[in-house]
Amino acid sequence: MHPSPHELLELLSEAKRLEWGSEEQLRLLERVRTQCPAHVPGLLLSSRALLWGKEDLADPATFFAEVEQLLLGAVDASDRTPEALIGLARFKSVVRDAPLEAEALYREAATRALNVLEEAWAGLIESLGEQGKTEGAATTATLARTLFPDSSALAEARKFAGLKD
Repeated sequence: MHPSPHELLELLSEAKRLEWGSEEQLRLLERVRTQCPAHVPGLLLSSRALLWGKEDLADPATFFAEVEQLLLGAVDASDRTPEALIGLARFKSVVRDAPLEAEALYREAATRALNVLEEAWAGLIESLGEQGKTEGAATTATLARTLFPDSSALAEARKFAGLKD
């Protein structure tokens, strides 16, 4: 039986309180991965904990391949969220010394993060407008416009909120 999202968050919270890379933390994170192998926060935290916990490696190539597989799994399971892409990009940059691969991953993460930000600001402008908080909507719209001057989503949100262009 799969754990509930609440149970997974409790396990991750407990793991975060433990010393980075400690045997106890690694065991707890292995439990999370066993119970829910596609849980992205668990995969990302596991990869970091593994990297923190290993100093003397008998087989570095195998170890780093395992960590990379966790990160690739997080990227796939998350549908390439910015957080997962950044985790993999850092690994490629620091561990694999592959700045070109890291650059592409960072660029994709930044683009996806900007898309999320644009959508969030459009929603916030609409929500503030619905509540009659026109000053807050106008302030947010002005800030959003500096980053997304030609955004049709933000233009629609401003219109919905009753703001003038």
